[in-house]
Amino acid sequence: MVTVDFDRDSIASSNGTLALELTAERREDERLCRAPRLPPASMLCGMRALTYFVEVDSASCGIQLFDDACRAYFRNRLFESIKRHSSQLHAYALLADHAWLLVSISSHWPLASLIGQVQDAYLIYFNQRFRRSSRRLRFYSALCRVEGERVVRECYRYIEQRPLKVGESELLGDIEWSSYPSNAFGHAGSGLVRHCCLESLGSDELCSLARYRSFVAQPLDPLCERYLDVALHERSNIEERNLNPAITEAFERGQSYS
Repeated sequence: MVTVDFDRDSIASSNGTLALELTAERREDERLCRAPRLPPASMLCGMRALTYFVEVDSASCGIQLFDDACRAYFRNRLFESIKRHSSQLHAYALLADHAWLLVSISSHWPLASLIGQVQDAYLIYFNQRFRRSSRRLRFYSALCRVEGERVVRECYRYIEQRPLKVGESELLGDIEWSSYPSNAFGHAGSGLVRHCCLESLGSDELCSLARYRSFVAQPLDPLCERYLDVALHERSNIEERNLNPAITEAFERGQSYS
């Protein structure tokens, strides 16, 4: 585990901070130009896309998102890598010591590469900005393939509610470092792709968005939440068809929306 100690005075903006950030970004851009190119994102439609819940935390991965500048840099690199790996990002939450993602991609292996590239780019920026020498410890602290409409919808809600659960938010959508504002209000140009599990919310956009807000605002069923807390971190996949009856019933209770 890498622990980064710092005093807040050292983080204060200075004349050299912007230059360091630009240098880190320029080096990353040069590195990405040398990286092998994958098929365009449109080809994902012809593949059997798999959906994954991903968690990256400071304890397991050495990634810490101290402030808005850190989170903006991490998110920019994330969206770049999502495009490069012919994948789709459905939901995310970026907080001080955790990042949660819901991603569809062709397989586990390009997803690990995607997450690793984001972390490597971010650590170049982080180390130059704060004059540290942090290293990536692991690609992720949790990676679980999720199958079934109800399971994927609950992962949406699980991620969208994370800022509330950890105390970094008082209301859904009151911080900009989550996908909720885009998923709940349909902001254009967000870079997010709506998962097919949400088609049952309706074809009319305004009605569908209102139902999504109603769905996410409901608390997770306690049994469902306990199951997700354990299964998403300890299992490699969750398949709706293989859930035991009690868990299936808990998922069904949580699927109502007005």
